Amino acid sequence: MSRLSRLSPAAIKAMFSSETDEQLIMLLTIFDPNGSTDPAASTTPIRLSDNYTQRLSSTTDDEVIYGVVSNSQEYVFIPMTLNLPNEQETGLGDCSISLNFVTPETITVIRDHLRIRTKVLIQLVVSSNLNYIEATLQDYYITSATYNAETVTLNLGMVNYNTEPFPSFSFTPSYFPGLF
Repeated sequence: MSRLSRLSPAAIKAMFSSETDEQLIMLLTIFDPNGSTDPAASTTPIRLSDNYTQRLSSTTDDEVIYGVVSNSQEYVFIPMTLNLPNEQETGLGDCSISLNFVTPETITVIRDHLRIRTKVLIQLVVSSNLNYIEATLQDYYITSATYNAETVTLNLGMVNYNTEPFPSFSFTPSYFPGLF
């Protein structure tokens, strides 16, 4: 069964038509890497979109925030591109997201919060029906982030259980004192 058969006609039109009013919009959710359960901790995920449909807020006359509201969640518009994974002999390859928006705050977030594997959720919606999720890419994690003056590139990968240690601990005296 083709993956295209799972998409709505509006999504297929948005992908393949040369001229259309439909837009395929990527919604990116970056979750808290620490998964903190402390109520005082900031565990609100970062929600971004690659397109906008409305004005979300305006802090001043010069600062206006545009974005998308999907399923009662606000996604802030930041120009970005998604490079989908390619198929390899060893399985599914990695994908990446390039954010074309670099500020000192962005670099601070990368340095402070993306030091460990961080879960992301990628959803595709159509501009005519923002509450219907056309496709979902889940179980991806940010494995590394690089940046320069123009772009931030987030490399995404899935957990490869073949490289995870099993059992999770080594049999050392500190973990298993009864064996020694």
